[in-house]
Amino acid sequence: MVTMIMILLFSSIIAGMSIMIVEQAFMGSKSQSFEQSETLNSVPVVLVFEVEEFDTTGNTNDRLYIMFKFPYASNDIPDTNVKWAMMCDINDTANPPQTGVQHTLVYSSGDMDAATDLNGNANQDDANNMFVQGIYYHVIIELDEPNGNGECDLVEDMTSTLIIAVENGRTTELDFHLPTGVGPGYDLMS
Repeated sequence: MVTMIMILLFSSIIAGMSIMIVEQAFMGSKSQSFEQSETLNSVPVVLVFEVEEFDTTGNTNDRLYIMFKFPYASNDIPDTNVKWAMMCDINDTANPPQTGVQHTLVYSSGDMDAATDLNGNANQDDANNMFVQGIYYHVIIELDEPNGNGECDLVEDMTSTLIIAVENGRTTELDFHLPTGVGPGYDLMS
C-alpha cells in the first residue's frame, strides 16, 4: 500500500512538472511570435519594375523605377528602415585573363527615403516618413548611390539582382536582365 501511494505521489509530481514545462514553452513561443510578426509581415511586394533612365556612357544617370506596397504589414514602417542593394556582374575586359573575360561583382545601395505615394513624384526625401500597410508607393532608384559612389552601371546584355529589405524583417529579390537595345520604360519584370 505504501509503495502504491509513493508511485501515485511520484507520478503526480512528474505530471505537474511536465505540464509546467509545456506551459512555459507555449508562453515563450507566443510572445516570440508576437514580437516577430510585426517585422516578418512587412514583405515588400513590387508591382512595377522598369528602367527609368538608361545612360550608355556611365552610371551617373542610370535610374530604375519601382512601384510597391506592404500589403501584410501590421504596423507602419519608417521609410529609412527599407533599404535596397543592387549587385551587378560587370564584364571587365580591360585586362582579361588568358581564359576569357574577368567578371567583377560591384554594388550600389540606398534607402527608400525618396519614395512617395502615387500622388508624389517618386523622388522626394521629405514626402513621407512612414510606409502604411496597403498604400501604393513609388520610387526612382539612382544607381550612383550611396552618395555618388555606387558602382552599378546599367549596360546592355547584363544580368543583375536588386534586393529590397526591411530592417529586421523580410526581403524581396528581383533578378533581371537588360537586353540589347534597352531604353527608358523597359519592363524588368517580364
